Amino acid sequence: MEDAKILIVGSGALGCEFLKNLALMGACCSKEGKLTITDDDVIEKGNLNRQFLFCDWNIGQAKSTVAASVAGSINPNLHIEALQNRASPETENVFDDAFWEGLDVVINALDNVAARMYMNMRCLYFQKPLLESGTLGAKCNTQMVIPHLTENYRASRDPPEKQAPRCTVHSFPHNIDHCLTWARSEFDGLLEKTPSEVNTFLANPSEYASSMKSAGDAQARDLLERVIECLDKDKCETFQDCITWARLNYRIFFHATLFFGDQQFTGTSQGWPIMGELMAIPLHR
Repeated sequence: MEDAKILIVGSGALGCEFLKNLALMGACCSKEGKLTITDDDVIEKGNLNRQFLFCDWNIGQAKSTVAASVAGSINPNLHIEALQNRASPETENVFDDAFWEGLDVVINALDNVAARMYMNMRCLYFQKPLLESGTLGAKCNTQMVIPHLTENYRASRDPPEKQAPRCTVHSFPHNIDHCLTWARSEFDGLLEKTPSEVNTFLANPSEYASSMKSAGDAQARDLLERVIECLDKDKCETFQDCITWARLNYRIFFHATLFFGDQQFTGTSQGWPIMGELMAIPLHR
């Protein structure tokens, strides 16, 4: 591992994880070893929640450069080079034959199929092992492509995604995908759409009222109810108000709806109970 010559393509969430693990493993730490990481993207605020090698003060900087610097602080013996080149036919003057022939393994940390296909093709041509991986929500995949031993990335396709019915997600979320979708929907409504609507109203009430006249009755009613609720019923002027609001919503979502709604008592049209093996009723304390 110390003598390995490794290329990581991509310095996002997966790239950060691979880089951290390789640094902790002591890979590419001898005089012969070298780790090259390349990414043409820069750090944005939205990256910080999952790309853990970056901080607020890195926003606007090159991902690969910052990631390489942090990896060097994890293991000062790591021999690493950061590039800001996209892996594509246009950069084959950078990643030329000599570069590829000197590699031992390639690790993909990409976010699009086109780039994955290109890297798969180059690894096949130069007979280099490829670690392919990807994430999508709560799902992930890993594929090891070894020349003359395993199938390559292009040899298979993922089955089409199955979407959960909206009624299941909003009324009876019972697996991690349902819960993530439900939580994102509620978060957007409570902490993004409603505050945005209130700010629009406060900025120009007369113009907002005019826009409501041109909107459909149902849409206008929904938006106005949100504004009134936020400015009157659920108005938060102090930090304590915010704590109270959060606690009340917690009780609605995770207590009242579960224990005092009729979901746990009703059944399907065939007579089967809705709450069962997959959806157990929480303990009421």
